[in-house]
Amino acid sequence: MEEFAIAHADAAGASRWQMEALATMFNTADAIQPDSDNGYINRQHRAQAMLEQGVRRTIVLRHIDEP
Repeated sequence: MEEFAIAHADAAGASRWQMEALATMFNTADAIQPDSDNGYINRQHRAQAMLEQGVRRTIVLRHIDEP
C-alpha cells in the first residue's frame, strides 16, 4: 500500500515532505496500530496529536492472522 499511495501522491503533485509523511502512515515501524484491547501497539502520541489538530479519520495498520 505504501508504494501505491506514494505513486498516486506523486502523480497528483504532492511535495517530497508530503510524500514522506504519507509513507509513514503505511510503514509498519511508524503506522498507528490498534491492538485487540482497544489500545495501541504503537503511535498513541501520534494519534493524540492528530486528534488535537482536528483530524477525525486516518489510516491505521491492522494485522489479521489467518488460520
